[in-house]
Amino acid sequence: MGMSNFALYAGLLFFLTGCGYRWQPDSFAVSHPSITVPFIKGDEDGLFTNEVVRALASSGVADVRFSGGEYRLEISILQEGKEIVGFRKDRQKVNGKTKKNMFACEARKIISVEATLFRGGEAVFGPYVLEADADFDYVDGDSYQDLMFVDPQGVSQAVLPFSLGQLEPYEAALDASMRLLYSRLAQKIVDVISSQYR
Repeated sequence: MGMSNFALYAGLLFFLTGCGYRWQPDSFAVSHPSITVPFIKGDEDGLFTNEVVRALASSGVADVRFSGGEYRLEISILQEGKEIVGFRKDRQKVNGKTKKNMFACEARKIISVEATLFRGGEAVFGPYVLEADADFDYVDGDSYQDLMFVDPQGVSQAVLPFSLGQLEPYEAALDASMRLLYSRLAQKIVDVISSQYR
């Protein structure tokens, strides 16, 4: 009889852990605050606000509410900047000679924000100034050679189908990097709130 009980408990333990079940104390659910995130000042298209709401909701730090939350997270974009961080040699030949020019091909977008957590009209955490950056590659092709290559069989091929998104014009590459940048900033904001709350 003792062996069958052991097998039953072992099977139950295996089943519960195999399904991803985790024991959780009830006290955590009781102390869950609610946070309202108004539209972020300077967020023209709402992508940053969306990333902050997503990061807060998935972190489990608080319940995110449309309105009427116990806390209100006010965020404003303080500064945005761009800098060139990578260059490449110009491959274009003029009169059979390669030019000795350098072209920018990699940039970094930097954003700093201020985040304050309010309860009623009183600031309970912050203001915190946080910064994040994201690098991105782009092509500033001014010649046919920048957009083509010759494969091992000697056939000219367009570069763009093989670029995996790295050879985009500057504006398209910048737009593509913004989600990563907003995600990094949102995670930093959630980390600060989490460290202060616990």
